[in-house]
Amino acid sequence: MDDSHSSKLDKFMVFLAAMIGWSHDAVGLTITNFVALPIMEEFNVGEDLLGLVFSAQFIATVPGALLFGALADRYGRRVALFLSVVWDSIFTALTFFAPSFWVLALLRIISGLGVSWGIGYALLSEAYSPKYRGFFGGLVHATFVLGYVISAASVSILYPMYGWRVPYLVALYPIPIIIVLAKFLPESRVWLKLQELEEAEEEVGPKFSLSKLLEANIFRYVVLASLLFWGSEFAYHAWVDWAPTLLSKVYGFEVNVASDIVIGISLLVVFFLPIVGYASDYIGRRKAFIMSSSVGLFGSLIYAYLYFIVGDLEASFYLLYIIPLAFSAHALYGVWSSEMFPTEVRATATSFIFSVARGLSMGAFIVGVASRYIGLAGSMFLFGLIGFILMVTLPTILPETKGKVIE
Repeated sequence: MDDSHSSKLDKFMVFLAAMIGWSHDAVGLTITNFVALPIMEEFNVGEDLLGLVFSAQFIATVPGALLFGALADRYGRRVALFLSVVWDSIFTALTFFAPSFWVLALLRIISGLGVSWGIGYALLSEAYSPKYRGFFGGLVHATFVLGYVISAASVSILYPMYGWRVPYLVALYPIPIIIVLAKFLPESRVWLKLQELEEAEEEVGPKFSLSKLLEANIFRYVVLASLLFWGSEFAYHAWVDWAPTLLSKVYGFEVNVASDIVIGISLLVVFFLPIVGYASDYIGRRKAFIMSSSVGLFGSLIYAYLYFIVGDLEASFYLLYIIPLAFSAHALYGVWSSEMFPTEVRATATSFIFSVARGLSMGAFIVGVASRYIGLAGSMFLFGLIGFILMVTLPTILPETKGKVIE
């Protein structure tokens, strides 16, 4: 679809809607991380049960992606996006009233069903021309950090005064924004055109999108893209989730200093996300993904040489700023996957691929178990390396979609 078909206001509204959906996703999934200790104390549970809740939230995004993705392909991007964000907002806020740990766990899992990421990217890809799609896709992905900051700030400000429950109410903030967006956000012109064609052919409505995912030419890319993004998420959680612990246990930083270092590294990646997206608009999705991922692959190998062979802790420390830059490739998740699939399954496929990758990425858990036997640094390196190898090799068998006009 050419940019000339969408006004600047329309494109801004689409960008805003995608940003709200993705940043709010971070809020709903991370508030519990910041109030884990008081929750465990109040309900008398340990890290094992709360850790199960953390994982269950992400696993729940897989059926949620199928549910809301199918709604977006059948009934339109706008309504499905709004419903998914409102769903997540309400069930996250209801956690305020949880009378027991198991009710809290159930609410967190139900909240995890509210997936809007793939819908937002389908809407964005159908509104922006190929010339700028990667850049704006990278900007949207970077807004996850905005949600993370909102989550952290709400706990920092509200928890000392009101306890752990009140921060969950902050999750309601998108609802007034959605009320405004409902008036100004346009429906995807590409999706509307599909409805016109189907009506002209006297079809009752779109074919059920879930069944179309199993068609050979579509299912192949669903599997390959899921594996690629899973490898990327696996490497991400292997390195990033354990980074504060590594900085404290191995490099001797205080916990608060280690946290500040990780935040600084995260902000550095945020800066590179739109850059990688922008580069992909010119050199292609595959090349940009491979180039960004190669930073992690070779950075890991250099880190292993400095840490395990040379034993130079100071030099290896600086590689911790380099390796995460590989995750700037995440900027291409949405635009690349949405360009691979036809309009009638775009939202479903894009949502499903990312939710499978994120929901089933067990990098942090596997690193934690393996660290008992080969040490934390060795475990992070080994399993991170597996993810980076997948990130560098799998793009070569996925289609190049740079410049694809979505009609």
